[in-house]
Amino acid sequence: MREDGPVSDAFREALGRLHEDSFDSFQALYGPIDPLTPEQVARVLAGSGLRWWIAGGRAARVGAAPRRHEDTDISVLAGDLDTVRRVLRDWHLWEADDGWLRPLLPGVPPTDRCGQLWVRRDSRQPWAFEVLLDQGSTDDEWVFKRDTRVRLPWTRAVHAVDGITYFRPEVALLFKARPNRLKDRADLAAAQLDPVGREWLANTLELLGHDEWARLARS
Repeated sequence: MREDGPVSDAFREALGRLHEDSFDSFQALYGPIDPLTPEQVARVLAGSGLRWWIAGGRAARVGAAPRRHEDTDISVLAGDLDTVRRVLRDWHLWEADDGWLRPLLPGVPPTDRCGQLWVRRDSRQPWAFEVLLDQGSTDDEWVFKRDTRVRLPWTRAVHAVDGITYFRPEVALLFKARPNRLKDRADLAAAQLDPVGREWLANTLELLGHDEWARLARS
């Protein structure tokens, strides 16, 4: 449980190493993860009217050679959090931030900086998926949370695959340049980018100062 005050950089770095070095150790600390597939998430949210889309590595890999995914990320607009809580009222939601977890109990407001939720049935069940709260986008356009100069109309930011909405690969990959992990580079190498998406990604990476990733995107 989080103590008062910010989480230290040392704790954040130690947690990141734990996740990267041994996923089993990470699960031993927080509990098992058995992610739902996008199709299974779609069944959970069916009929809810909630606007959501798949993010992360699953979105980056659409149409590419598959790999093992340790989690399933979905994104929603932050203003739809109340709808998320209503739709998932039979699930347990936990706020996740810099390594700490806090139960988001019924009737209790989230913290001001709430940006991510972990979701599971209860403590006896594995974590099923994560909900990322998009704080900057609007109904009309997607806005990159790390730099508001980067924005796209929704028709260019997402696409439907087999009836499920995903970030386009170039948008999902943009989030992966800063962490620059081995799996992120593998996703970039495998991604199926059309010429327009590839050029947009490379130009945007250059704008944000990720010159090596821009070069890789163009290769």
